[in-house]
Amino acid sequence: MESARFPATPIALKMGVAIGIGMLAGMEREWSNKDVGIRTFAIVALLGMLASLIGQNVAVAALVGVFLLVAAMNTRSILHDRSLEITTSAALMVIYLLGLLVGLGHIFTPVAGAIVMTMLLAWKTELSRFAGGLQPSEIRSAVQLGLIGFVIYPVLPNRYVDPWLSLPKTSSACRHSLLKKMIEAALK
Repeated sequence: MESARFPATPIALKMGVAIGIGMLAGMEREWSNKDVGIRTFAIVALLGMLASLIGQNVAVAALVGVFLLVAAMNTRSILHDRSLEITTSAALMVIYLLGLLVGLGHIFTPVAGAIVMTMLLAWKTELSRFAGGLQPSEIRSAVQLGLIGFVIYPVLPNRYVDPWLSLPKTSSACRHSLLKKMIEAALK
């Protein structure tokens, strides 16, 4: 079997991006005084990138390795201070997948994903304060708005809905008017 040769410049770019996104998330974990930090996250992202280059079987084996690392980390954490590192575990698995995407040639998605994930990790206090301050009526209204905007509105017809063409078709302006009325009703 002949070994595969990878061109140096694209591989160097992929390595740099993978290590960069790993370091970004790992820095936040370091600042939060977690057991795994900048080096572990960078290595796991690099592992994902390299595994995707080698093949699907290696990518699956590497994912199993990340799961074992997460299990070992959580076992140590439970034995040491009786806590689970759920968020760090999830972040480590996400960074592996983002590294995998880098290896597959994607740049925007893994970089944007790493930035968004790091923001979510860094804003723990602010997000908890925001979620704790919501009233049940505000949550209900947000769910209704999501239902109207992302479930009902997209399936409204933009053509006649009966075979006799007697029911008016729902024009774009009519759909917007209907959506506006539904939102107003939901916010009351």
